Amino acid sequence: MNQANVKVPFYLKKSETDVDGNCPVMAKLNIGKYSEAAFSVKMKVPQSRWISGRASGKSVAAKEINNRLDEIRAMALSIYCEQSAVRDGVTAEEVKSILLGMASEQETLLSYFRQFISNFEKRVGVNRTAKSLQAYRNAYRHIENFCIEKYRLTDIPFSALDQQGTTWGV
Repeated sequence: MNQANVKVPFYLKKSETDVDGNCPVMAKLNIGKYSEAAFSVKMKVPQSRWISGRASGKSVAAKEINNRLDEIRAMALSIYCEQSAVRDGVTAEEVKSILLGMASEQETLLSYFRQFISNFEKRVGVNRTAKSLQAYRNAYRHIENFCIEKYRLTDIPFSALDQQGTTWGV
């Protein structure tokens, strides 16, 4: 799926208008025809200052709101691109979870490797050598560079890894 299939329109949740006339701003993330997820962007806007999915006017507040909405849209597109680069069938719920930080429990290759190196480092001089530590750090750099150059990713979740294209010599 390409990036053109991803849409992030914003709207007001008018049913939750507060006493000052402010409504929560919501985002609806659409991927393709059938995958959809809605979420709050944690901002409120006066109903009278909202036109076609954006805050109207040239005030500092309106510019800040619109900049934040643009950032959210760009982050959603970026997350979708990263996820779709490593696997097919990325859903709006998955992008929403990552965008809102709900996927932080997800184990990733480089974060796991960093933790391994950190634990290994504590044991250097006890039952590990500094030379082995250096070899692990070197391997980490190579994997990190590979992910960036080959997939344009800063890290890759274990769930995205598979054995496709490999032979295990069994």
